[in-house]
Amino acid sequence: MTNVFPYVSKNLEIVPQESLAFPYLDYGYLYGYGLFESVRVEAGVPLLIRDHVTRMRRGSIILDIPFPYSQDEICENIIQLIKKNQVEQGILNLYLTPGDRPSDPTNLSTSTPFLLTILRPWPGYDLAQTVSLEIRQSSFQRTPLDRLKTLSWMKNVLEKNLTKTADDVLLYDHSGALLEASSANVFLVKGKTLVTPKGPEVLQGITRQFLLHHQQELGYEVVLEPVLLDQLTDFDELFLTNALKGVILVSSVDGDETLSSREVSRQVQLRYQQLMTRFSQEQVLLDVS
Repeated sequence: MTNVFPYVSKNLEIVPQESLAFPYLDYGYLYGYGLFESVRVEAGVPLLIRDHVTRMRRGSIILDIPFPYSQDEICENIIQLIKKNQVEQGILNLYLTPGDRPSDPTNLSTSTPFLLTILRPWPGYDLAQTVSLEIRQSSFQRTPLDRLKTLSWMKNVLEKNLTKTADDVLLYDHSGALLEASSANVFLVKGKTLVTPKGPEVLQGITRQFLLHHQQELGYEVVLEPVLLDQLTDFDELFLTNALKGVILVSSVDGDETLSSREVSRQVQLRYQQLMTRFSQEQVLLDVS
């Protein structure tokens, strides 16, 4: 594997990455049947790792994939993997699949899951860079499975590739309900209130969840509710969130700067960064103790 640190974790066993065989029979490779998480590593700390593991565990129940490890076991293994690779800043990926398909392709047994953890170099994201958005109806039918981080990420990749006039796309469904960007949740600002779209097909993002659960520290009310396309004019500004970049500022929507990220979005971005610094320091103390 290229652009991957030398050691990986296979079912919580840390091994050299070249020791892994190609997954010819793995359900994830054959069918996109599985889950993944992308975690930002800063100062050797995997940010919000327990939230990521919890989301993966919940997704495994829905997808009927065995999940035999405790959260503590996984987190401890991740800390050891980061130390083994001497990573200060990077991206950690967890992949969970049902494992290899039996020789009988009609027997969809899922008794031996495969949990892979790898580390990649930080790609040099400029966290202060703004993005432009275009608004478009989702090109593909959405289902409740779209709220999970499944290995079948094809819709998201294609939505991004179909975006020709901006950096990313703000999607809405057939009824005009706002959904998300290709790989980020959206927040809309109205005064001192932050609103993020609610719906059965919206990804339950980790940074989105963090903002919802830390309203007091942010200093803003955060509301989860459906938002229709024709309600966009009711808002003052918007921003995006995802686990790797945190709070992402927006420069324009369909070439119009009316909803561009301004004072509130920048305040949220600053406070989020401050909270991440504090929480990562607290996590280091917990891991050492």
